[in-house]
Amino acid sequence: MISVAGGLHLVNGSITLAAMDEASLKSLSQRLRTKANPKAKAWWQRYVKDGAPFLGVKMADIRTATHEWFAEEVHGKLDADRQLEVALSLFFLNFTEEKLAGVLALDEILLPANFIGGASDVRDLGGLFAPGGIYDWNVCDWFSIKVLGSLIRRDGLSAARKIGAWRSAPGLWKARSSLVAFVPVADIPAYRTLIERGCNALIRREERFAKTAVGWILREMSRHDRAAVSTLLNTNIRSFSREALKNATKHFPQGQQASYVKLWTATQRSFRNERRP
Repeated sequence: MISVAGGLHLVNGSITLAAMDEASLKSLSQRLRTKANPKAKAWWQRYVKDGAPFLGVKMADIRTATHEWFAEEVHGKLDADRQLEVALSLFFLNFTEEKLAGVLALDEILLPANFIGGASDVRDLGGLFAPGGIYDWNVCDWFSIKVLGSLIRRDGLSAARKIGAWRSAPGLWKARSSLVAFVPVADIPAYRTLIERGCNALIRREERFAKTAVGWILREMSRHDRAAVSTLLNTNIRSFSREALKNATKHFPQGQQASYVKLWTATQRSFRNERRP
């Protein structure tokens, strides 16, 4: 048995909801299902490959259903810890829209109410990457930007250091989250060192979505500190993918973009030559 968050546990890969009203969760699921659109479902299933299945519900409808459900069935009936437990449990339901409801509950209801904070809650948020929780780029990025980014903005370096430490996580999505969480604060110099550490760690991983996280954060950082981005590129150019490099240099002058492509191409050719017997 692996403790995930609060009263949640995984038992042989299945989620058990300790001391929770499962009827309440089913109520939210039913609200979402009434807004499902088969065409939207099919489109999202094609777009987000190898991720959680979709119902086909628009974000505006997910938001409305989540807020109405929380107001009617959670708020005022449960204490702060239990409300957080309920919100975290949504990430272990089957459909993407249910997981996104968890994102909205955390970011738009519990964070503004100061029901999330401190080392133990950050640790619980990290537990959402356990099997059955967050396991695709779509939910990962929503969670990272909306919840973790908001938490960093509110609590500053105390939260940022804990989240940034996830860069060494063996799982791809938790590691990616450690960097994507800083996109909303990429303009703030106080977070530069943590961003650089995350970039140096993730760019050396082989997974596509580790490298694209680096490209994304460097693109945002280059709007404010192109020199720091250049240093990271020069140090790690061999480890970049073409996709990540293109994103990282998106706001560079065209001539500088071309120079980096030329440098990257040369390093890739050299690397291939080194590997030949």
